[in-house]
Amino acid sequence: MAAFSSKGQKNFKQGLQHEAAQQWEKAAEEFSLAVAAEPSNAEYQLHYRRAIFNASQVFMQQGSALLERGDHVGAYNAFRRAYGYDPANELARSMMERTLRLQMGNDDGSKAQPVKPEVSASIAPAVYSPNGGLSRPALGAGKLDDSLASTRIEQLHAVQYNGDLEKFVKYLARQIKLNVMFDRDFPKRNVDVDLQDVTAAQALDYIFLTQGLFFQKLSNRTILVADQVKRPQYQQLVLRTFYLYNVDPGDARTLITASIPPQAGRQPVITANKSTNSITIRDTPENVRLVGELLRSIDKERAEVVMDVNIYEVSRADLMQLGNQIGTGDSLLNLGGIQKGLSVLGGSREVVTAAIATPTALGAALLVPATALSALQRKDNTRLVASTQVHAFDGEKSTAHIGQRVPVQTATVAPYGSVSTGDNNSQPGVTQGAFGGNGFPVIQYEKTGLTLEFTPQVFPNLDVQVKMSIKSNDVTQTPGGPALTPTFTERNIEGTARMQNNRTMMIASVAQNSQSRGRQGLPILGLVPILGRFFTAPRRNDQQTDIVIAVTPHVMRASTVTPEDEQMRPSGTLQTPTSGTLEAMLLEVDREEQLAAARAIPRHARVELPAVKAEEIQTKIEAAEARTETPETKAVSPETETVSFVPAPKELMNSAPAQPAPRPAQREAVLTEKGETRKPLAADNSLFSFEKAVQPQSSARETSLVSEDDSTSAMPASVSEPVAKGRLNVGRSNATAVSAASLKLMSDPQPMRVGERRQLKLLLKTDAPLGLIALSLRLDPRVLSVRSVSGGTLYAPTEARLTHTFTTEGLLLISVAPNPGTVAISGAGVLLVVEVEAVADGVGELSFGADDVHLVAMDGRKILLKVTADQIAVGR
Repeated sequence: MAAFSSKGQKNFKQGLQHEAAQQWEKAAEEFSLAVAAEPSNAEYQLHYRRAIFNASQVFMQQGSALLERGDHVGAYNAFRRAYGYDPANELARSMMERTLRLQMGNDDGSKAQPVKPEVSASIAPAVYSPNGGLSRPALGAGKLDDSLASTRIEQLHAVQYNGDLEKFVKYLARQIKLNVMFDRDFPKRNVDVDLQDVTAAQALDYIFLTQGLFFQKLSNRTILVADQVKRPQYQQLVLRTFYLYNVDPGDARTLITASIPPQAGRQPVITANKSTNSITIRDTPENVRLVGELLRSIDKERAEVVMDVNIYEVSRADLMQLGNQIGTGDSLLNLGGIQKGLSVLGGSREVVTAAIATPTALGAALLVPATALSALQRKDNTRLVASTQVHAFDGEKSTAHIGQRVPVQTATVAPYGSVSTGDNNSQPGVTQGAFGGNGFPVIQYEKTGLTLEFTPQVFPNLDVQVKMSIKSNDVTQTPGGPALTPTFTERNIEGTARMQNNRTMMIASVAQNSQSRGRQGLPILGLVPILGRFFTAPRRNDQQTDIVIAVTPHVMRASTVTPEDEQMRPSGTLQTPTSGTLEAMLLEVDREEQLAAARAIPRHARVELPAVKAEEIQTKIEAAEARTETPETKAVSPETETVSFVPAPKELMNSAPAQPAPRPAQREAVLTEKGETRKPLAADNSLFSFEKAVQPQSSARETSLVSEDDSTSAMPASVSEPVAKGRLNVGRSNATAVSAASLKLMSDPQPMRVGERRQLKLLLKTDAPLGLIALSLRLDPRVLSVRSVSGGTLYAPTEARLTHTFTTEGLLLISVAPNPGTVAISGAGVLLVVEVEAVADGVGELSFGADDVHLVAMDGRKILLKVTADQIAVGR
């Protein structure tokens, strides 16, 4: 224990030396070692907390300077170290992400361009020009066309029609497989349409807009079309609760009421709940969606600022008094004179007093003043350094006081009572107080020390406007003076200033220089050089005071303004509220159908394998090798291991073999769900429709290692029945066999928030026995980052070997291969689970095509591949 204490004390002293030299990084390291040695030491903890905060701010300044010069790698490392020292520094984390995005963008360009010096909390999507430069979109610019990010493929048409409106709506709805119901009062009129390069859904939206119609969704594929006057009758309302993280529900309600204009019919219902800090809205789905976007734009984190106040005061005093002082000011003013009375020269005071009382003659007196030898020199040097850090929220007043309260007598209360006259008589009057005087003193405690009051306001460019009040009061004790009436030295500064983040600004500077020269004594004699000091003591008093007050703001957290917050959003017309479009509805329907199809895939499958003895399989494999081996190859052929599958020879991978190829012992795996009955399938039935066109014409080339009687006798009776649903005949080896496979990447349609993690599932459906699966997935590293890759439910973790590699360019390489002695990968289910994390706002494209996927069957058959990708939207 003593060893740890001594080590902690040594590190603490070294840390104090680094702290005095403003080397905060080294100071933080030494203080951390001291705290580790003695965590309960409050002094260690105090200096450690101060050192890590200042070290984080130093690296923030270094990162900003490197970012100005275009050194994105150095800036990223500096911000990373700043966040490592102080995890509460949210600005360092956001700057890390911003610098990483800039670095990824400059990797695509030719040369890194310097960034504007000031850091900003506004995040704009990086628009990269061919020369590698960055451009920023204009404020209020709308978002990109949704069709660019849409996965729905729909053919464009040239629409030309002149006829009945109802028939035309039915015709267009039939093109997109949509059922249409019309109101009983639907108007019968003709319409003339001439549109170019539009989809059927867009054409319907344009017709509804121009003809004064609206639609109401009844189901995924059915809508009701009616006139706008029937909207209050058919428009469905929804109820949704929004939980707020930073905004007060009352303020959010006021903003929503003022932003969405009044509409015809039932007004929206907005209820604020302060206990849960939420707001509940009942309105149309479009208005609720618009309110959600509005709340996401204003529900920002409140900015936090640490105000670093430093007060430096240096005072110097130089006093010199040397000489023989004859008398004082009072005595030298009254050395003597002529008064009426008795003339006495050198007489006593009684004689002079008697002469004054009874003036009988003139008198004169001469007093010789006393002398005092003075030799006094005093030099004072005073340094006052007050450093205080105050944490304040944006728009809130924060006050800090460090000091004492000093008692000061402000008045005296005289008690009124009876006063004794000495003859045992009393009369009204003022009594003597308990403190030796007539009455009681009134004591008031005054604050001394340092008092700080700040009200900051943080702007999007991280400038801080501060309304401040700085007061510093000190007590000046006068030797021999009364204790209850001290003298105060006060310094008070009040005002408003706007400062840059992490930049020190001098708020006030005071310089006082006082020089005093004086002497008192006998005239003329005191002015003679050198000899004059025998008759007077000259006094020289020089005082100099310098005061500097500096303030440095450190923004710890700032609300992030994204381009989505500044873009325009449709809010309907003055007469009708916002209404959805058919195109957006169909996109949502397609996504819901994909999710429903993914949920329908069984997650838990039971695999039933026949009981086959290893000795029988080994005997059949040896017999097959004996048939195919030549005398030359038989001598050098290695021993065959006991395996369930034997890969096909190389000549079977590309072309048909010259002779019938042997196959291993037939092993059938049956995938069944609990409670599911097996049903035989037709011979030409397939998992995919496009597989029928390439089915082999005959299977005459298939040969067996054993006779059919042997295989039937070796298998249970349940396996001898017709092939059930999901049965995988992986023992078949035929060069002309063709199978199909489908890969689909599924994700949640809800947009992700920055920092949220989500699992993406890669679905596989095939009837081929796969011995190797290799694929590459491309994503945007500026928006998404891969955190983990794990196996799905299609195989057990012990049955296959999974490897993956993720590059900085956003390329994820994955390979899956079954372990030796296990069954091949086949069937329908989840192949992989990829966990991603959203690192920034945007749309993360998850793309991989047929060229990026390689499937190798264990029997060499050809596999037709179908790939479906997806995308993820990231917002705050």
